Amino acid sequence: MTNAPRESVGQNPCLNCPGHCCSQNLINPCGGDVWAIVRQLHIHPTDFLGLAELGEKSSYNFSIDSSEKAYCLVLTMKELPDGSRRCIFALDLPNSVVRCGIYPFRPIACRAYPLAFDGEEVFVKPWALCPDGAWDIGQLDLSHWREELERHDMEFSIYAFLIAIWNTEMRKQPKAEKLDFRPFFNFMFDVYRRLELARAAVPTGAWSGIWKQWRQFTAQGLNPLCLKTSEIVTATSWGWWLRSIQKAVVEAYQDIRLYAIGQEKPPSLGGLVRAHLKSTGG
Repeated sequence: MTNAPRESVGQNPCLNCPGHCCSQNLINPCGGDVWAIVRQLHIHPTDFLGLAELGEKSSYNFSIDSSEKAYCLVLTMKELPDGSRRCIFALDLPNSVVRCGIYPFRPIACRAYPLAFDGEEVFVKPWALCPDGAWDIGQLDLSHWREELERHDMEFSIYAFLIAIWNTEMRKQPKAEKLDFRPFFNFMFDVYRRLELARAAVPTGAWSGIWKQWRQFTAQGLNPLCLKTSEIVTATSWGWWLRSIQKAVVEAYQDIRLYAIGQEKPPSLGGLVRAHLKSTGG
């Protein structure tokens, strides 16, 4: 079992919680979360993921063909003896204590829960499942939580961008005769394998500024990965990281050979990004 961080209950009320969020929420990981869990535990994604078919549109829903069906990733819920359900990674300890079994690499949504941005202010979600009065904003290190939320925005923007590029191609494919999610997982893992190398090249001290810069766009409901090339200042760590993400997604897309028969060569990075912008009205 992973030891909990040495914090006070005031700084981290999760230390004194029975685990409501692990049993009453469906947890939606981003692709980076799935990659981290697979790498750390050496397990297959189907060992801990479920696929939910959703009717409503979302930037995190992916398709496998040109049909209207779309799917999102959720962490599997295990059934307990009393019939209730709980996250597959939740550990049931004595005295009704519940703890996360993958705490150091838990999903980014779990890391940020139950806080969110209201403009640029950090607040506790009023619909959070935490015990009443558990969170006192005055006792929290808000700079830490702000960075967690900014990082959340960035990681889900990356995931939304790779899904958008993937779905652009899927709209050209005939209706699948059977469900096969392996090509999507192969594509997603190829993207994050490439990004792992790019992340290592970013100076540790640069991340805080990158997350903060990212938030300037997500605060307006924008994904900076969908910016036109001319709007990206590539000379900065921020601009280099953006271009590295776009490059990783497009190169992974090219490698899985999802192109129409007869196409002489894969489209360029700029061509694919422009095609996505055109399809979304950007």
